[in-house]
Amino acid sequence: MADRPTEENNVRERVLAVVENILGYPPDAEKDDLSGLDSLQVLELLVLLEEEFDIDSDEIVEAQLDWWTSLNGLVSSITSLTEGKRAGERQHG
Repeated sequence: MADRPTEENNVRERVLAVVENILGYPPDAEKDDLSGLDSLQVLELLVLLEEEFDIDSDEIVEAQLDWWTSLNGLVSSITSLTEGKRAGERQHG
């Protein structure tokens, strides 16, 4: 099993890079609130997360209500989804 803090830190760095790509500047890593994103930015975030983590966008949306509003919640959801995907791949591979 992956070391959860290390995996979560890796996911956090990748999510921050995606958010920076959308905003055009680095987000405040100490700030959890992403609710200032407009609807186009939220859609772009969904598409980029889907590409970055190879996770179906429906899974991202279903993982947490208002999934885009909290950086910590988003990182936690993406971490769980990627770990679940890896576990499924190990069972089938």
